[in-house]
Amino acid sequence: MNKIVILTLSLIFVMGIKVCAQTNIWDENPIDSQVELDSLLVMLPKAQTEEKLLLLNRVAEIYWTIDPNKTIEYASQALQLAVSLENKNQEGLALINLCQGYLFNDYYDKALQYGLQSLEIRKTIGNPYDLAFTWRTLGWLYYDIGYFDKALKYHEEALALHEEIGDQQRIAYSYNSIGLIHEQKGDCKLALSYFKKSLDLKRVFNNKHRIAETIKNMGVCYRKINEFDSAKVYLDSALQITNQINDNHNKVYILNELAIVNLESGDFNTTYELLNDSELILETISDNKELILEHNRIKSDYYQAVGNYKAALDYYKAYTEGSSQIFSSNKSEKLTEMRVLYEAERRESEIKLLEQQKNLEAEKRKGILIGSVLLIIIGILVIVSLRNNIKKNKAIYQKNQRLSEEKIKTQALLQENLEHKLEFRNKELTNLALFISQRTSIYKDFTESLKSLNFKDLTQLKKEINKLIKDYSFKFVRNDDVKNFHSNIETLQSDFLFKIKNKYPHLTNKDVQLAVQVKLKLSSKEIANINNISLNSVEIGRHRLRKKLGLEKKDNLVNFLENI
Repeated sequence: MNKIVILTLSLIFVMGIKVCAQTNIWDENPIDSQVELDSLLVMLPKAQTEEKLLLLNRVAEIYWTIDPNKTIEYASQALQLAVSLENKNQEGLALINLCQGYLFNDYYDKALQYGLQSLEIRKTIGNPYDLAFTWRTLGWLYYDIGYFDKALKYHEEALALHEEIGDQQRIAYSYNSIGLIHEQKGDCKLALSYFKKSLDLKRVFNNKHRIAETIKNMGVCYRKINEFDSAKVYLDSALQITNQINDNHNKVYILNELAIVNLESGDFNTTYELLNDSELILETISDNKELILEHNRIKSDYYQAVGNYKAALDYYKAYTEGSSQIFSSNKSEKLTEMRVLYEAERRESEIKLLEQQKNLEAEKRKGILIGSVLLIIIGILVIVSLRNNIKKNKAIYQKNQRLSEEKIKTQALLQENLEHKLEFRNKELTNLALFISQRTSIYKDFTESLKSLNFKDLTQLKKEINKLIKDYSFKFVRNDDVKNFHSNIETLQSDFLFKIKNKYPHLTNKDVQLAVQVKLKLSSKEIANINNISLNSVEIGRHRLRKKLGLEKKDNLVNFLENI
């Protein structure tokens, strides 16, 4: 009779395995899972090959939250059997079970190793449900160790698959997961948008555990952005649901969050009552170390706020001592190792399907040894070659640097010499202009003297002429001097002439000529003498030039021309 019952159960289990493949332990009622576990443990010893493989994986899955060590034990057996039977689907499931078992035990490096192996297999198989669950598991792994960007990437991959499948329930789970990641990254407003979308979908399925979880997350977000009224509303709502479903673990968490909200709002009496309620429930929970830790921290803050510093210190000491016990040095080392593995990010590209290769181990070790020796030799040769190249490059660089320095010095000397020559020629030009101006002035004086001669008295006229001859005993070659002056201007001021003509093409030749003479800082009188025009004509010309250049009265004409 017992054999018939066991056979019947086996057939039901195998027939239902396709349905179960699209679910996992998180979708099931814990009480139903425990009943199933008891039945499977009865069936397992008498099961054979494929049937045994299915049973081992299912038992390992149910043990996730009950006893992770049992998960590792049964999943290891399942993996070995799946490899021998070449059943890739069950091999992928066994690997993700091992990932979960090690993840619950905080062995993050092994969890990552098995999770990525499962991912590679499930990518090949292409079952979207299994692949999405693997993405999600790896996302939680990275979430646990604080790599939120990587966690977000994996959860978004899972969400994309859920949306492709059209699985609204799992889309709701992914929204909630992504919201938690954004909350940890400090963007509570973005997190709230995902929580709201998750809640809208979850209400359709009426899973009170899931609904309470998301409402609680929203309350925490509102508390973090100091919207305490909204935080109270959502946390109170979550508390009511947890009371209905008798979820003491979440109830303590929510009571602690409400205590924080009331503490930050200044309602110390309500804070104290909530902490007492939380403490009473904690006594009924077995696995409560982390909850007690958070409870002690909040109580320390409460007593500090009400001025009882001794009690605040006592609870803070209890909190720090509990932290050191929970987050042991062993766990710290595991996290550090995990972070090193994560930073390298090589496992995803390097992990391949594992096969039994016992006979090749000796050859592998020999190959590794030979490869290591070759690498060392190559490394030495590369280092020697690099050192020689560095020496050569250094010598070439120093030589080029010396040549560059000498070239720069030579160019500096040439430039300095040219500047001196230019300065000397400018001075010559200015002196020539002054000379012409003086000659012109003498000529005008001589002309005026002639006009003032007394032609009526011949004796006096003769004396005055002799005096003029004596005073003006030089030859006037004014035209040649003026010609030389303008020629020198065209040579020495060629750059200025090009710029002013290019920038102000509407200027006449006389305007440009006047601009050059003004730039040389010649006075209006000197300019009038050089050009043999009246002083009034120079002033009119300067006024016209300022107008054509667009200058205002306050602008200095000489400075403006020098800056062109």
